[in-house]
Amino acid sequence: MKKLFTFAMALMAAMAINATDYYFAGAANGWSNNNDSYKFVEVEGVLTLEVEDLYGDFKVTENGSWHPQHGAAASGEGVALNGSYNLVKCDDSEGEKDAPANCTILIPENQTEGADYRYKNAKLTLNAANPDALVISLVSGTLYDHSAAPKTYQIVGAFNSWDAAGAPSFEDVNGVLTVTVENLSGTFKIIEDHAWTNQWATNWETGAGLAMGEPYVLGAKGEKEPDNLSLANPFGGYKNAVLTLDISGENFVLTLVSGTFEQMQADWYIPGSKLGWNCDATTKFDAVEGQTNTYELLLAEFGGEFKVVYGDWAVEFGAPKGEDGNWNVNTPIELAFPCDNMKPEDPDAVYQDVTLTLVVDYEKVEATLTIATEGSAVETVKLNAKSIKRIENGQVVIENNGVRYHVNGIAQ
Repeated sequence: MKKLFTFAMALMAAMAINATDYYFAGAANGWSNNNDSYKFVEVEGVLTLEVEDLYGDFKVTENGSWHPQHGAAASGEGVALNGSYNLVKCDDSEGEKDAPANCTILIPENQTEGADYRYKNAKLTLNAANPDALVISLVSGTLYDHSAAPKTYQIVGAFNSWDAAGAPSFEDVNGVLTVTVENLSGTFKIIEDHAWTNQWATNWETGAGLAMGEPYVLGAKGEKEPDNLSLANPFGGYKNAVLTLDISGENFVLTLVSGTFEQMQADWYIPGSKLGWNCDATTKFDAVEGQTNTYELLLAEFGGEFKVVYGDWAVEFGAPKGEDGNWNVNTPIELAFPCDNMKPEDPDAVYQDVTLTLVVDYEKVEATLTIATEGSAVETVKLNAKSIKRIENGQVVIENNGVRYHVNGIAQ
């Protein structure tokens, strides 16, 4: 009976391992929660992860999502070499997501003060026999002083889903730090050692974009992070872009040396607090037939903050940086790039039967939005479900809570 019970427990543990994917998410991989290079994989029945450069805080996530997550019972607690730590899972009681503290890779206390010690070629294992009480172990690794090692620099951005751990590095080519990006588009930054601790991006003074052949003085991280850097024309990208980085002076200088420019083909969206901050069918504009670079979205109701986005957050338009950028209806709105969120003059107002019209000048990088409605704001309207009004085959159709209606209110 005991053997049968033991076999059943082992089978249940194996099923648990196979049912859930566990990821390491921390400073060592740019806090990515779904990077397959940092997924624990089964090796001879043990969930194992090998990390080339292990350090700092981390958590363990499930199935590439931040919830649920596993961390420390208290800040500063963690796992040491040849040791284990019982992770704490977030609590969902009363519908609240109570995140645990960050867990830490502990370094021996007798190391030289002020040095930046890390573990090279480290191996972690995860015991998931009890999925609500994971146990993580630091099995092996070589301790070294990272502060004495040469710094490396990477370019990270929308082109690689902001994956710091997998970002391509600048390499020494005939004495010049050089990197090649297969498809450079959207926004990006320069980082150090695959981490977000140090960043270089948009010039603090000019706010300009990166143009072909023109050396660009980068803005460095200070009290706050610099804005993501874009290309001078954000509506396109470069195939096989070659960039160089000069770190010899007081400021880093980035130069786009070569590449083949291609116009990006993407859709326009208006994610925001009313429609949801996603680029999906709910927030997507449709091209207006017969009108060049003009797009339209018909909505049953609209309000709140928003941005106008080209592609999946590749290029963002909204309020000028550092300004209020309040919007109102029936008045053309000159959108800015780069930008902050557009905010309504009346934060409680909800407008009904709205037509959003977007006109874009791709060469000048300009966009104008008009939010048109014949009615006035209805502040008391609190709709639980989103309604979407569209024109299909010449007829007006309204979708609400998954049900399609004719304009007269009759369900299809």
